[in-house]
Amino acid sequence: MKKIIAILACLLLASTASAGDDPQQAIPARLKLMFERPDKPLDIAPVVVQADWAIVGWRQDGRGGRALMKKTHHGWSVYLCSGDSLKDAGTLEKIGLSTNDAAGLAARLKDAEAGLDSSVLALLSSFQGTVMMMNEASNGSGGGHEGHAQ
Repeated sequence: MKKIIAILACLLLASTASAGDDPQQAIPARLKLMFERPDKPLDIAPVVVQADWAIVGWRQDGRGGRALMKKTHHGWSVYLCSGDSLKDAGTLEKIGLSTNDAAGLAARLKDAEAGLDSSVLALLSSFQGTVMMMNEASNGSGGGHEGHAQ
């Protein structure tokens, strides 16, 4: 029985590690862990990735927007939330992305959103302003939790 449990534990760890490596799985899982509630399901789509940056569309409880995410040594963290401003490569450069990463993300987002229903696009565009979630003071860790990995 102990061998079976050990084998199952290894399989579970292996599947978790491989899912954590795929941003298309890791990012929605991270956001759902952070924000989803039983009475308020979180819909994540699209997810576009360029290097250590991602833009994610989200919808929850009649609201929506886009999140800019950054991959750190802690995994994917929400850098900021906004609306249509995240579709613009120039804005992404001003935030701090390289020209290449900004252009790549903007192009991927345009392609990914081309097939979305107009009502979904309206929700993604409805987020007003910009809310910073991560800053230089947190050293890219998503909230000053540097000590957890040490």
